[in-house]
Amino acid sequence: MVMMMKWCLYALLLFSVALQAEDNMPAAPDPLALETNWWTYFEPAEAINKDALLARVEKTRTRLDQSIKGLDAEQLVTLAPLVKKTTEGLQQYLTLLSSALSEAPSLSSTSEKYTVNQALERFVLWRKLKRELDLEEGDLAWQKAQLSLERKRQSQRRNDYLKLEMTDAQRLSQGLALMSSRVSVELASLQTKRRELKLKNAKLQAQHLNDELGIIHQRLVASDDEKKWLKQQSKAKTKTNAIRKQTGVSVNDQSPDTPLGSANIKFLLLQAAGSDIQIGMQELTEMRYRTILALEQELTAQAPGQQGPDSLTDVLKQFMEFKLLISEQQQSWRSLTEQTRKFISAQNINSDQTDVALSEAYKRLLKQADENDRWLRDLELEQDIGEFLAQLLQAKLKDDVGWFKRWLIITESSIEQSWAQISVLINATLFEINEAPVTTLGLLSVLFIVSIALLISKIIRRGLDKLGQRKEGASSSAFYTLGRVIHYIIMVVGIIVGLSSIGIDFTKFALFASALGVGIGFGLQTIISNFVAGLIILFERSLKVGDFVELPSGLYGEVREINMRSTLITTNDNVDILVPNSELVNNQVTNWTLRDTQRRIRVPFGVAYGTDKEMVKKAVLEAAEEVKWTLINSKNRQPQVWFVQFGDSSLNFELVVWLKPEAVKRPGAVQAAYLWEIDTKLRKYEIEVPFPQRDLHLRSVFGQKDKDGIELLQTLNV
Repeated sequence: MVMMMKWCLYALLLFSVALQAEDNMPAAPDPLALETNWWTYFEPAEAINKDALLARVEKTRTRLDQSIKGLDAEQLVTLAPLVKKTTEGLQQYLTLLSSALSEAPSLSSTSEKYTVNQALERFVLWRKLKRELDLEEGDLAWQKAQLSLERKRQSQRRNDYLKLEMTDAQRLSQGLALMSSRVSVELASLQTKRRELKLKNAKLQAQHLNDELGIIHQRLVASDDEKKWLKQQSKAKTKTNAIRKQTGVSVNDQSPDTPLGSANIKFLLLQAAGSDIQIGMQELTEMRYRTILALEQELTAQAPGQQGPDSLTDVLKQFMEFKLLISEQQQSWRSLTEQTRKFISAQNINSDQTDVALSEAYKRLLKQADENDRWLRDLELEQDIGEFLAQLLQAKLKDDVGWFKRWLIITESSIEQSWAQISVLINATLFEINEAPVTTLGLLSVLFIVSIALLISKIIRRGLDKLGQRKEGASSSAFYTLGRVIHYIIMVVGIIVGLSSIGIDFTKFALFASALGVGIGFGLQTIISNFVAGLIILFERSLKVGDFVELPSGLYGEVREINMRSTLITTNDNVDILVPNSELVNNQVTNWTLRDTQRRIRVPFGVAYGTDKEMVKKAVLEAAEEVKWTLINSKNRQPQVWFVQFGDSSLNFELVVWLKPEAVKRPGAVQAAYLWEIDTKLRKYEIEVPFPQRDLHLRSVFGQKDKDGIELLQTLNV
């Protein structure tokens, strides 16, 4: 009886405390009069316990239920779901907030000894955890971005709500929507924080496993599973042979003219790729067990480092070579499945409109693509396991041999790993041309072939130039023309061979050729015109390297190079001029050395009336003999002096003189040299060079004529 009285008093005391707490509890948020900090009702500045928070949630539920009482059926259809969503969200928030989460992860202790099987278990666990962490990090980053975006939307909703008048009919609905969205945001925020904490703990576990894997090679011990490994190796080899013996329908038996034929062909290609993937996976598995057996033999060897390292080195080398081969094929397998999925998505399959057989073919194709993806994931796992075993092999080799051999092993392994990584990068597909994948290695091979072609062309042209210089009577321009033609042929062949080396089929470039023809007709017309003009110049030989030409603009120069687009002409002032080939073909160009290098020039001069013509002739011919450019040994091409005109103030003559070949390319200097010597000889023989004279006759001066005008001038002079 006394005990019952005590329990009654205790219950009354708790009830009074609850009533007092309820009296002291602030009012629940009202959707009609929400304040900007209404969420602090659930997260006050002073921490509250779970029971108090539960009481606030229940009080909010009651308040929200009262807010929609008395509404008509149409309003209840819209607002009742918001009330339910808000209260359920608050309950989930409370449940999640009160659930416990360990701050520190439970880390497994390291062992003093590990068998190879235990080491593999640790590695597979670490790999799985690492991949889960990568996925979780990506998903968490996306969730945080969405949460940030939702908070901005929440802020906009709050601003819209505060702008409403208290009597506005929309205030209740917007208040409930604001509370519902805020509860969802806070619930998502709490979930994000807990996921971040779990991710942190998982990272600690992954790091612990990684550290454990780093010391496993020092604690490896032999096991009694050698027969088991031999059996597994034999099983993998048998399965590989069985897959190799499987045969299917030939691709050539299917016609690609119909969609069904295309689907069947792609299915057969996928099926063949799937068989190759399985073969590669089984071969990797077989190599895994071979590696384990080599490790077991090394661990059981009486003198470590004496019997095992050579076999371990061989196994390691075989694995690296096979890994490189598989890595190259992996990209093509993965690309095939991606192209298959694109093909299926492009068909726009509709069960109501698509033929049943065709629909089944697409489904079978998609199923095979999924199978190939699964096998590729298994292949990646087997590769990672093989790499881990390879690391154990390397570590074991370092521990069991001397420092010099250890250095050799490390160096060789580093080179092989670097080459494997480089090989993966350079064999990655950059883009496709006419369905032919183009890789970095392919581009490098094209550049190499074109460079070889350029080098061969350069060697041949240099040889032709030297042959033209040594061979007497031969035209150097002919060898130059032959060299340019050979250069073009070699470069075209080199480009075709280079592009063919990466799988580009030129027989399928008809559309490209037509587009190129249109491009030539518009944008490339000038370039093609100059190229064809250059070929005309080379074959016609109207201009040759070494010719001295005069351009329509009056410039003189020597032809130095005839290139694909332009011709290089160097003036006597050592100025290089690039002239488009089409201008040299279409315009008038004076070639001073086309057939004969000897040219005749005329140097005009004048003397005063009354001068002895024979004396003039003698003086000027002596002047011509003094100039080194004069051709004097030719009987029919002797210098001459011609009397050409009676001028206004002088007798006009011309020195007509033939020049030596080397003078043809220096017209300015030659003209100056003859004028200089003519002036010298005329002065020597005192022959006057006249200048224009004029007599001034005045008919009248200020109206006065004849004598009267003269007298007036005399008067003005005085």
